[in-house]
Parts: sequence; C-alpha cells; structure tokens
Amino acid sequence: MKNIFIMALLCLFAVNAHARQIITGSVVEKESNKPIEAATVELLQVSDSSSVEVVYTNSEGAFTLMKADTAKRYCLRVRQLNFKIRKVSVAKSTNRIINIGQIALDPSSINLKEIVVNGSKIKVTELPDRTVYGIPTDLKKISTDGLDVLRKVPSVQIDYFNEEIKVDGKTNIKIEVDGVTRDKDFIKKLHPTQIDKLEVITSPTGKYDADVDAVINIITIKEMRYGLKGTVNTQLLPNSTDRYMMRGMGSLDYGLKTISYYVSANGGLGKFDFINTMDRYAGPDTLHQNGNMNSFFANGNINAGFIYDPNEKNNLSLNISYNGNNSKTNNDQTNNSWENTNPKSITGTTSESKNKNGGLNASLFYKHSYDKKKSHFYEIETSLYSSLINTNTTNYKSKYYTTLDKTEQNNSRISTLNGRFGYFLPFDSVYTFGTGINANYNHNYINNIRSLTQAPDLEYNNTRGSMFAELSRNFKKGNLKVGTRGEFSYVTINTTNTNKFFSLLPYANGQYKINDRNSIKLNYSRRVIRPSRNQLNPFVSYVDSLTISQGNINLVPAYRDNFQLTYNVKYGKSKFSGNLSPQLFFEYRTRLIQTITQEIQNTGRFEKIPMNISNGYEGGLGLSVNAQIVTIIFNSNFRYFRSHIDNYIDEKGMQQIAAQDRNSWNWNSQIMCPLPLNLRFFSMLNLTGPTVNGQETSKSSPFYLAGIVKQFKNNSSLTILAFNPFAENFFKSTTTLNNSSFYQRSQTFMNMKNAFLINYSYNFKLGKDVKAQKQETEQNIEENNIKLPF
Repeated sequence: MKNIFIMALLCLFAVNAHARQIITGSVVEKESNKPIEAATVELLQVSDSSSVEVVYTNSEGAFTLMKADTAKRYCLRVRQLNFKIRKVSVAKSTNRIINIGQIALDPSSINLKEIVVNGSKIKVTELPDRTVYGIPTDLKKISTDGLDVLRKVPSVQIDYFNEEIKVDGKTNIKIEVDGVTRDKDFIKKLHPTQIDKLEVITSPTGKYDADVDAVINIITIKEMRYGLKGTVNTQLLPNSTDRYMMRGMGSLDYGLKTISYYVSANGGLGKFDFINTMDRYAGPDTLHQNGNMNSFFANGNINAGFIYDPNEKNNLSLNISYNGNNSKTNNDQTNNSWENTNPKSITGTTSESKNKNGGLNASLFYKHSYDKKKSHFYEIETSLYSSLINTNTTNYKSKYYTTLDKTEQNNSRISTLNGRFGYFLPFDSVYTFGTGINANYNHNYINNIRSLTQAPDLEYNNTRGSMFAELSRNFKKGNLKVGTRGEFSYVTINTTNTNKFFSLLPYANGQYKINDRNSIKLNYSRRVIRPSRNQLNPFVSYVDSLTISQGNINLVPAYRDNFQLTYNVKYGKSKFSGNLSPQLFFEYRTRLIQTITQEIQNTGRFEKIPMNISNGYEGGLGLSVNAQIVTIIFNSNFRYFRSHIDNYIDEKGMQQIAAQDRNSWNWNSQIMCPLPLNLRFFSMLNLTGPTVNGQETSKSSPFYLAGIVKQFKNNSSLTILAFNPFAENFFKSTTTLNNSSFYQRSQTFMNMKNAFLINYSYNFKLGKDVKAQKQETEQNIEENNIKLPF
C-alpha cells in the first residue's frame, strides 16, 4: 500500500512537472514604442533549437503562445519585415502564465546601389475585418494633403472635382482619425507626413451604424503634434472663363506636452459647362432633347478643436466645425417631338436653380484604457449637428410659351444627435468581449413652398437605438470574431405615417494565417440601406418639359447580406516585393429602393418615383496588387461582378423592370516613381463598366491622369496633373432606360478639354525635435504620474 502511495505521488509530480504554460507579451518598435502588427513570434526549445510553436502579433502587437512546458527551457525568436531579428530568453518558471512584457525591435535599412529605400517599403497587413496600408515615404512625397493620400490607396476612389469618397464603389463611408469620427474636411488639414498608416474596414462590426458600408481609419504619428505647425495648400484648374476650379486650404496646429490645438479652413469655387442630349421613343412618339447646363459652386469649411492626452491611458478630443455651400445652375433645353415621322411640336425651357445650405457640427470623444496594451478600454463619443435654413429654388421659363413659367422652392432644417458607448474586455489571454450601445435622433423638416402640384411639407423624425455584443478569440494561426447588432427604429412622417422597425444584424470575421506570407479570411455582415430625405420628400419637381419627379413617404429600409473571401500573399524580397490579394464576394439584397420612370396614363407625360420593388444580388471576384520594384510603386485594384435584379410588374400590369443579369467591372490602377532633381512621376487610370440601377443602365468614360511633383528645400511642393489629355469628351456618361412602354437614351459630358490641375503646398514646423520632445514628454508623465481628474 505504501509503494502504491509513493507511485501515485511520483505520477502527480510528473504531471505537475510537465504542465502546460501560456507565454504572453507584445512586440513594439524600439524608437517609437509603437506596436508592430503581424510580427512572427517563434517558440524555440533551448536544448536543440527546435521550433515548438509559431504565432503572429495582432494589431496591438500582442501575442500568446500556448504550448510551453514547465519542465523545459525556451527562448523566443521574433521576426518582422523591415526589423532586425531578435532572440529573447524565457525565464524558467512554474507559473501557469508568463508575461514577457514588451519586446523592442530595431529597424533595419536596405541599401540598393546607394539608394536607401527604408521607409518607402510598401506594407500591407490583412486583419480579420480590415486591410492596413503602411504609407511609404515616396507616396507621402507625391501627396498634397491627407485626402490626397487616400487617393493612393487602391480600394479607395475619390473624385477630383466633388471629392466624393468611395470604397469599392460604395458611398456611405465613415471616416475616422485615430479612431475618432471625422469628416473629409478634417483630413484635408493633415499633412501627408503626419500619416502613419490607413485602415480600410470593409466589414464593419457592431460598434458602427448598420448603414455604414466601410470605414476608413487614418492613424497618425502622435509625435508630430508637438510644436507649431502650419500648412497652406492651393489648387487651380484654369480652362476658360466658363470652366475653372480653385481651392485653398490653410491650417495651424500648436502642440504642447499633453495637449494640441488646431484650426483649419478650406474653401473652393468653380464653374463647369455640361452638354446633354436625350432621345425617348414611346410607341409612335419620339422626343429629342438638346441641353446646355452651366453650373457654379462655392463652398467653405472651418474646423477647430483640441486633442488632450494627459497620459498613455486617456484621450479626450473636441471638434467644432462649420460648413457652407452655395451653388447655381443655369439650364437651357430644347425639345423636338415627332409622331411617327411627322414633326409634332418644338418646346423648350430655361431654368435657374439656386441651392444654399450649411450647418454647425460639434463632437466630443473620450477613451480610457486600463492597461498599457490598450486592449482593455471603454470609449464614449457624442456629436450634434444643426443645419442652417437650407434653401433650394428653381425658376422655369418657357422659351416659347409664357403660360409654362413656374417656380419651385423648398426650405429645410436638419438636426441630428448621436451618442455611442463601447466597452472591450480581454480575458483568459486569448478572448476579447465587446459590447456597447448607440442612440441616434434625426429630425428633418422640409417646407415645400412651391411645387408643380400641391405637395405637403415633410416632417421626418427617426429615433434609433441599438446594442451590440461580440466575442473574439485568438488561435495559434488566426482569430475569429462573431457578434450581432440589434437595432430598433421608430419613424414618424408628418405625424400620421408611423413605422417601427427591428433589425437583427449579425456579423462574423475570421482569419487563418497559413504562414508569415500567406493568409486567408472570411467575412459576413448584414447591412441596412435607409431611404434618404430626398427619396421621402413628396415635393413634385420638373425633370424636363415632359417629365416630373417626386419622393415617396412610404419607403422602408432595404437590407444587404454581404460575404467576402480574401486570400493574401506577400511575395518577393528587397528589390521586388509586394502584396497580392484575390477576393470572392457575394451580396444578396432585399426590398431594393429603385427609381421607376413610367408614363402617366393618357397624358403623354412621365413621372419618376422611388419604390421598394424587388430583390437582387451581386457576386464576383476582385484582385488587389501592391508592388514595389526598387523605388517604383505600383498599386492596382480590379473588381469584376455579375449583378441580378428580379422582374417587377406594377399594379397596372406593366412590366417596369425585366429580370436581368448584367456583367460589369472596375479597375483602378496607379504608378509612382522618383525622378532626378527631386521630381516624382504619378499616373492613375480608372475604368468602369456598365452599372445597373433598376430600369437604368449607365456607362462612364475612362478617367486617367499623369503628373509631376517637384519638391523644394523649403518644405514646399508643386504638382501639375493632366486630366484625360487625349479624351474627346470629358466625364462622358451614357444612360439607357428600357421598359414595356418606352425606351430612352441620354448622354452627358463636361465641355472641357486639355485640363491641367496645378497644386502648390507649403508647410512649416517650429519647435523641439520630435524625438527629444517625445522623450521629455514620457519622462514628465512618468515623474508626475499625470492623470485625468475623473
């Protein structure tokens, strides 16, 4: 019995002696102490240097190893492209969890024929719900401001004229800077050298509103806040007295040890001339329309606020902005009608439209982290927007009959209040739990003073509340995040139309890392498409002499279920390297909002109205390429998709949309390379295939540009870009509409040739050296133990 007892003790000791251990830590840059993503951490056995386990650091630089044995001795080998390899010994311990702490890596430099390209290396990191683009030095040098840096990212498209931002063709984009909600006017004040990297989130989680298609988060270099800085940026596109564009921007930033203040202003004005034609065939009737439209715009924005970082665990920021926009459009149209081949009538209208709008926005953000890794934190964000009295007025005059003279006018007010709270808790070394609430109140009032018919005013109130919960887990070679967002919306229109909506919006993001160069990820999310106030407004307006349009207060939200499968591979070494990401995607859409153009019975006139009419889907494949050959940078993003829309027959039995399948594509490509004399060459090409929107199929002409950037020693640069230098028609767009009652084809293009954009940018900085200032700040925080007073 005694021997059995001794043997049991020995077995128990053996089990304890060989218990599993968990080794945790984080990898950072030695100079800046910033976390390093996607670093390879390898657990080696000291006795024979054999590899036991390999993991990769997450976006916060953290890693977890789970195969260590208490009876053996180990060391870590840490590797990451652009950094020197480092080995770290692991002290032997019987503890269940060993925290190594921070492992700092030294940067490595690559010298190619006396050209140092360190800092210009393209770095693309795939994370479960986002793609992170490291911004190389050469790309910053050919960019004029923060918005121009975004243009260089393959999946992001920004128009040079109206500055609309799209991600993979989608327009409802949320912009953040260091995780704080901003707008495009804020990022225009950022100098390219302030930007460290960009995160493009194509599968937003539950912390974001359900109608957000994608999120762009710009991560800045915080040390650049110190001292007094300023930026001046001017743009000029001269073409003629009727075709020109001018923009200007100026900003000042003043940064102290823990707080920085900023103010910026930008504005622009321009005038463009458009030519349009339209042919409509409805039974024996034919209409041919010629038109010329001259459009003038003027806009301005002011941003001011502060960013307060008393220590590494707290962040507080306040931003107040004002924006104003004015535009005027003169339109001259002539209509020729035939019945069969016989002339029927000649009509025409001239119109003048004026639009004036603006508003004031204030936002407050606070984030508190409980640990240095900043993985355990909560954040609060609130914002309030109040518009001015926005006025839209259009005066129509007949070219031949005074009885057709009409005036349209409506005034509107918009008020929006948003608030959100999020809490994220890591536990058991590999799990993170996140939860939060969102609240939104939106009030729109449109006073329809004059219309073609008696139209009621629109008073739209939307009170929305939501809650989300998610759980993520890190595995040996990947991670998984699953969650859902529950959203309740209460909508009242003109006090009589009341709708209640509850939406359950699940999502899942998973990634598997095959090795340090290959990974695969799968994303799913359910999104909402809410009707806009223009789609809801019952205001009746002219489109042309035979067509009117109006909104529909009975519209309800539509939904989209999106799936994405992405494979990522890193290739090459020093002289030739890059990142290749093929993708498969599928999106199913229900209750799509489509604009229907139909003939008003027995009148020969037509009306356009948006409706929830049908379901559809879109699927396809994409390919993103980021490459560097010595100092030449090449980016390309190609998407091919096949879309389907179901058949739609209206209440009168007329087929308004036939079931159809259409193929389309989009290709956005850029190349950048340095030249002698501090010159840099930049070129871009964008090709878009036909797009389908209900009854309409649209085609756009190619857009391409080429330019030179010259850098001067006084921190200024001059950029000259040539837009579509060989194009016959500028921004040409063709739209066809075909249903059971008529066929229509229209064309529009900008009356411009040989367009050149000239941009001059200058920036200055006064203050201490960034490294010295950072060291002094860290020392001050450590000595005084600065904390927020709450």
